[in-house]
Amino acid sequence: MDENFIYERLKALSGGLDRSMYRDISKAFEEVVRYNENALNELKQSLNKELRDVSERFYLYGAVAAEGDVPIVNDFLFSMDDGHAEGSIATVFCPCSKSRMEEIFKNSQELIVETDEGDIPITARIRPCRRFQKKIQELQNIFYENGIFWRTPYLPYVDRFGDVFCRDFDPDTAIRSVRFQSGDIPVGIGLIPLWNVEPISLKCTVFPVPAIDERNFRHTLRLPFWQDGYVVRTEQPVKNVFMSDDGLEIISEEKMQRDFDLYRIAVHRDIKVPHYPLTSNYRRMRHIDRQADNAVCRIRTRAEISRIVTSYEASDGLELVGIEEGGQGSIKGQGSRYQYVSEGREGLLLRFHVKKNSFLAEDQVSFLVEEVQGCYPQFLVTGELSFGERPDT
Repeated sequence: MDENFIYERLKALSGGLDRSMYRDISKAFEEVVRYNENALNELKQSLNKELRDVSERFYLYGAVAAEGDVPIVNDFLFSMDDGHAEGSIATVFCPCSKSRMEEIFKNSQELIVETDEGDIPITARIRPCRRFQKKIQELQNIFYENGIFWRTPYLPYVDRFGDVFCRDFDPDTAIRSVRFQSGDIPVGIGLIPLWNVEPISLKCTVFPVPAIDERNFRHTLRLPFWQDGYVVRTEQPVKNVFMSDDGLEIISEEKMQRDFDLYRIAVHRDIKVPHYPLTSNYRRMRHIDRQADNAVCRIRTRAEISRIVTSYEASDGLELVGIEEGGQGSIKGQGSRYQYVSEGREGLLLRFHVKKNSFLAEDQVSFLVEEVQGCYPQFLVTGELSFGERPDT
């Protein structure tokens, strides 16, 4: 019964007494209708919270942009760079395959540096930017300390940045561009890696109240963006962290109001990335994926492996064309979470085909292999990549 039905019945009554009696009765039914509607809305909201993937606030996104373009996208993506490595004459970005980048890091390179005085040929070493990997490792440790599930990150652009070292070059010389003498790989300078992690500091604006143990105190932080994920820096004396309707609750021995250092993990915003496509370890949580996560054990079928692969956004542009037990490919997983897998176990080979050629194809396969490895630790999972026409055609 709704309110419109009640008013229609009132109009149909001709007697004044009947209308008065029915109006009194209808008021009670109107309250019942409103109560049912509110209860139904609360039930829907409660179900949405329970069905929601808790880790969806903590997916990591990556991109590349020029230093001057960072303020344009700073509501979602933030710079990972905090300066050049000591002794480096420049930081370069090479959009090439993962295997080719590893060769560049191993050997000396013949480069041509363009300056205001002209082109200068140099022999230099290009080394990985370890400061970016350290930031990812630091964030991983903070996730563990805060009790947040750490997903394998898919930030392949970070591995394409390198610091250039050359003893015979004046580090104070202004550099316009850098290129390989062979000219086979494009090189960019003035670019920085971005990710959706921002260091922030928040102060408890309400008076800390004693916790249940009567020893610690609960600090409530009002969050600037409630839909984003937050983790507390671990070097502070924090006992526990959890979310509530009021904000982020921090249990600490601190009795007074104070500032807390956090990392904000921004959820995806619909923005235009300046240079290269946005990458992420985002997982599409369909109903079948939720059911599989709640299962006691995973079934070992080709359809189940294909479902795991296609559930990740990183699989876009790839096609799983074959699964071979006992096989071994050249592309291994990233090894960030599942290094306990024994080398002597039976192999599981995933064959992928590139729909559209991309210099990140090897990284995509490595990431997907790592995720399948986590679901099937009894196998040693590797991958193989094919280009051009499909191998079965």
